[in-house]
Amino acid sequence: MGTTIYSTTTQSGVDINQVFTLNLASGTGTPEYPAPPFLPGEMAWGTDGSEWVYVTASITIAPSSVLVISAVPGFSTAAGAWSVALIGGATIAAASAPVGQLVAVSGGATGSVAVPAPPTGAIGQFFWAQRAGNCPNVKCAASTTKNAQLFSSATVAGQVSSTAGGAGTTYQINGMVITQATGSTAGPNTAVLNYPVIGASA
Repeated sequence: MGTTIYSTTTQSGVDINQVFTLNLASGTGTPEYPAPPFLPGEMAWGTDGSEWVYVTASITIAPSSVLVISAVPGFSTAAGAWSVALIGGATIAAASAPVGQLVAVSGGATGSVAVPAPPTGAIGQFFWAQRAGNCPNVKCAASTTKNAQLFSSATVAGQVSSTAGGAGTTYQINGMVITQATGSTAGPNTAVLNYPVIGASA
């Protein structure tokens, strides 16, 4: 595994390893916080060319998962702005691939930070997801190939592979490659992120 990534942003309080739970219920959470510490969609920068975006989720996210960012506008009051879902699997069907939507990777400085589902009554979890630079860990299928086109997995949400599943089952992920000889399910799988987006069904 490479060097641990850390924030170089001058803004106070940026911690790319922190998962913040917003819970406004008195006596059961953090009612003293009326909002998350950063607005979803806010950016931060770090070492190894890394760039991060603040996102929200209401699901359990394993470390190093590949995520699709909601297309809801960031300045909208509609629910779901800058929320994330696991890429592929049964979450987002390849037949209706969300072409052009932003992709990010969870996991923090070493690719090992997990995001738990929010407790009952909580509004959601908020955390930093990586969009660019050297990435310490990305969930890959076995034998994923270095510097090859990556695809979503038809069966495992949050995982990528260098093998397409066939039309209507998987889709391309453009702007992301793994950088070690061969990927593995055990990981860690180092990668380079160049502002990845979802491509066509493949």
